[in-house]
Amino acid sequence: MRKISIYALLSILSLGSCTKEFVYNDANDIKENAEQIFGLIDPNQDWRTTTSGTITVTADADLANITKVQLLTESPFFNPDATILAEADATAGQTVTLSYDAPRTNTRVIAACVDGNGKYYIKGFNIGEKSVSFRSSTAATRAVATTRAGEELPNISLKYKESFLSYNAERANSNDSYYSIWKDTNWENDRLWKLSGESSNGWTISNSTIYRNATALSEDEANELNDIFVPWLDRYGSNGKARNNLKLINESSVVQLYGNHLEAKGQAPITICPVQAASKEAYWCDIYYYYFKPEDVVGGDTANYIKSLPKFKAVDVNDERQAFSAVTGIEVKEKDVNFLRLHEYLLPFYGNASEFTFKPSTLGSYGYTTDGKYYRIYNNSGKSDAKPKPIPASNHFITYGDSTHNLKDEYTDNIEYQLWQLFTNTNDNTVMLYNVGSQKFFWWNNGDYVKNKDISENSFKNYTIYITDGAKNPYAFDDITKQKVFILSSAKNNFIKARIDTDFTYLNKGGTNISGDYRTAREWTFKVYDEHPANAINDVELSLDYFPDGQIAPPSTKPSTIIPEGYRVGFMIRKDGGAEANHNNGDRDKKGCSYGYGELNTEINKYGQFKNAVKSDNNKDGMELNSPRMATFKANNKIYLCFEEGSDAQYSDVIVEIGSNGEAGVDIPDDPLEVEEQAYTMCFEDRPNVADYDMNDVVLRCTRVSSTELELSLIATGANDPVLISGIVGDYVRGTELKNKEVHGLFGVETSTFVNTVTSDEVLPSVSCVYRVDASTSIKQFLSNIYITNNGQGGRTIGLPATGGAPFALIMPGNFNYPQEKISIATAYTTFRNWVNNANNYGNWPEYYDDSKIYINPYNR
Repeated sequence: MRKISIYALLSILSLGSCTKEFVYNDANDIKENAEQIFGLIDPNQDWRTTTSGTITVTADADLANITKVQLLTESPFFNPDATILAEADATAGQTVTLSYDAPRTNTRVIAACVDGNGKYYIKGFNIGEKSVSFRSSTAATRAVATTRAGEELPNISLKYKESFLSYNAERANSNDSYYSIWKDTNWENDRLWKLSGESSNGWTISNSTIYRNATALSEDEANELNDIFVPWLDRYGSNGKARNNLKLINESSVVQLYGNHLEAKGQAPITICPVQAASKEAYWCDIYYYYFKPEDVVGGDTANYIKSLPKFKAVDVNDERQAFSAVTGIEVKEKDVNFLRLHEYLLPFYGNASEFTFKPSTLGSYGYTTDGKYYRIYNNSGKSDAKPKPIPASNHFITYGDSTHNLKDEYTDNIEYQLWQLFTNTNDNTVMLYNVGSQKFFWWNNGDYVKNKDISENSFKNYTIYITDGAKNPYAFDDITKQKVFILSSAKNNFIKARIDTDFTYLNKGGTNISGDYRTAREWTFKVYDEHPANAINDVELSLDYFPDGQIAPPSTKPSTIIPEGYRVGFMIRKDGGAEANHNNGDRDKKGCSYGYGELNTEINKYGQFKNAVKSDNNKDGMELNSPRMATFKANNKIYLCFEEGSDAQYSDVIVEIGSNGEAGVDIPDDPLEVEEQAYTMCFEDRPNVADYDMNDVVLRCTRVSSTELELSLIATGANDPVLISGIVGDYVRGTELKNKEVHGLFGVETSTFVNTVTSDEVLPSVSCVYRVDASTSIKQFLSNIYITNNGQGGRTIGLPATGGAPFALIMPGNFNYPQEKISIATAYTTFRNWVNNANNYGNWPEYYDDSKIYINPYNR
């Protein structure tokens, strides 16, 4: 409980409503009361919440038709919190000097040139600097190196066997109920493509991407990226709460008009440069792209059309995180907010979707090829203990037949039934045997018997063998005719042996023991048969019932560096959940494909980790099911893509710059920006001697309307006494006169009625008046003259405190959310007391607050 003097307490008790004049010297009471709430006040505390400065700005930005120069609190791009601190009319090349009062939390201020259409170009500067220009030493050189059509492109291609189904397709084709939300969603044939080729002409091909070293960020460019991205893409606010940027993204013209697609200009290649990968899981990700002509979309169903398009790998984000880590020293598994530009990735044009032809799956698409030769395969053995007489050793040829009669003597009639084509796979050294006569494949499930079958299973496992030495080491395929070999099962735990007997001779499971007499029955000879009784086959088409993923093949035309004019280009970020290379492991709840085009996210946004970003009872500001998972915007004539690969809506996991070297090759609309003037809030306590320091007894707001006009608004009162607004220095222009007016009367309520300080009460509109002032008068100067007169305390006047005095009046930059009724500012703002006790420990205290204890400023609603 706060202490006050006995005299003051008796006066309050006797007066009841405190409407009569207090006649006593209460300086000690004011000090004692304040110290009960805040502790000792730093004697050097001047209660300064802004930092003043003057800067000379040269309006030389790369912007046509410059009409004015502004100073802003923050970058205006995708940032409604940016406000104008100062402004002057200016034309290109003109120099102007501006004074500003920046929020004390700022260490930098943003200078901006603005054209007649509301387009901005910005340059940040440190508070205290005396001049700023928009010209950069790198600006002239960066536009020199650009890849033109037909220039420098290595010999690259797409191979069907190196394409694979997306997570969306795998889940759509799965019978696992865990993935039921993908059923009947038309994702079944969604295929991802990886380029192949040899590095050349300064381009490196690695992990199925094509890139070269990029021009490194200059210090100016790194500062520019920080100025642009920190205000709205900072992953967390200073209060520890995750930022949500979804509303800004949904309202952008590139989403509203183009579905978050870029539009190719057809004049330059499209290259992209990762400049930040802050997420701890960014190294699990790859970026893919696709393109299409809007006129090719059938029936306006863009989403289903895109599902049918090939997606091409653009960036291996793990490679980038590794490269970043080598520079910053931060491990790839840790958050890294540094901005770097290390590599520039090319997005080739592989032909229109209509040039990708239907192609069922074949053995070739899975890496199996044949030399076109025919082989006879035989074993030379006999059976010495056969009855009624021993069987001498002779050649027994593998022949099409039933499972107990598939080894026979050499014959010439119907020779094709003893001829085999070999389909070999250099990726895993497996072999498939194709019988020419029956047109069926050698089939062995590692059991006692071998059969011949059509490929009627959705796995090649039982159709594959290995041709090895006795230690199970595969032979090079061109060596198998040069020595005796062993035929090993796909499980690698059984050799095939020749079972020789009087009534039947057949292939049999033979274990792996090849010592002594066991060896002869397990050794095989492959001999080329030169007389072809039939035409050899080159490949085998697989049934769509078992191999439904063979749908399209790339055109044979050479890829181009230029995506033609009018094509729209979209992006997807694929997250593998931490899977190891060539393994289907990792956290399945963190695996998924997230698109910039929101209509393609309706499944992933219901699934696993990703659904945590979607609106729910616990997440009122979350995504919709069809929300985009990429932000696209233009700043300082550059285009940026900002990906959301996880479970929040910050859109800052991976940031990519389009066209780091020269022309961007794409375009998006410029969103005109409307930046408001910086508002200031002035808060008063009406009874300094017994103040509860809720700072809401009188709350004023002031903004600049023009160079010589300021609008002053009364927005709240929590006073019990009749209180007047005094000290206004300015000439009345329009509105409701506030000068020397009682605050309750201005709101039209009874004295002692609280207005806009109690959350459960109705919010009343503010009362405003515009005053004419000298053009050199800042808002801070204007407000510094204002004080209140408490007629309930004998006309006591309360204005800004002296240095070291109690804070019964404060000027706050912005639309300050003052405390609720009867809640101390030291309780509502949890680090305010630290500043009171140490004038140098401002510590961004306005950003640390208890939601349940602040009143949302009517201008923030």
